[in-house]
Amino acid sequence: MKGMKRMKSKAILLLAIFLLAGIVSCNKKKEVVDPVFEFVSFIGNSSVNVNEFTNSTVPYPLVVQLWVFKPYSEDITLTLAITGSNAVQGIDFTVTPSDALKIKAGSLTSDTLWIKTIDNSAGNLARTFEIKITAVSKNDIKIGLGVEAKTNASVAVTIIDDECATQISSYNAALNNSLDWGYASDVWNETGRALSATGAVSGNNVTISGDLIYYDGFIPGNISLPLTLTPNSVGATRGKATFGTLLLGTATDGYSYRLLEIGEGSYDVCSGTITTHFDLQWDDGGTWSNYYYVRSVYSVH
Repeated sequence: MKGMKRMKSKAILLLAIFLLAGIVSCNKKKEVVDPVFEFVSFIGNSSVNVNEFTNSTVPYPLVVQLWVFKPYSEDITLTLAITGSNAVQGIDFTVTPSDALKIKAGSLTSDTLWIKTIDNSAGNLARTFEIKITAVSKNDIKIGLGVEAKTNASVAVTIIDDECATQISSYNAALNNSLDWGYASDVWNETGRALSATGAVSGNNVTISGDLIYYDGFIPGNISLPLTLTPNSVGATRGKATFGTLLLGTATDGYSYRLLEIGEGSYDVCSGTITTHFDLQWDDGGTWSNYYYVRSVYSVH
């Protein structure tokens, strides 16, 4: 009887061990091993602002971070794509390098990508573009930080314009005429003489009236100078102010006079100025001779 009891006890013990082993085995089969993910993403914010003027000389830097346990012993190449919205590469900005970045062997950060703006005269436009990582030379590295909600796989860049929203119509007003004059183009007898003028705007044309030449009595003093304002580009707030030649008619001394433009004038709506430079000439028997030179800066009060 004692022997039978011991056999039963051994059987029960073996059964318990077997069941325990089965339970342990089942638990091992259900055990989940967390996968190891590696990422690349831009460092910093996913949207940045660059200044059209400042960043035309001081480039804005961008760097990509490699998120791994330890650096690779080989270079990793990141393929880039650049797309613009009202911003054109080569006209509004440059990106260097523009097609690919490298994370060098042993490093956790990439070479620096440099954004440089181009200070043009396209004014008051919302100009943006995007720099995006589209591929990695190691396929198991994910683009963007995070398993589901990936972040910083791209950076949206907005160019902050240095132009203003003021329109050409602002010249339809009383103007100050700061005038320089002289008998030689490179020698000014007087600079900064303050005179008054008036501007009248029609589309992209402005007619400036008043004493525009500092006349000395025998030349008509109230001159209407028609200027055509041509922007440097579509939407620009700066550009050319031109008139070519303006006949003034015959003065009291019996001679005919004219204004002959020197070079090209300019305008800047943001500063409210128009600059002209011309010769005052007289008809000396069929030949136009220089009387004196005038350079004026007309400015809105």
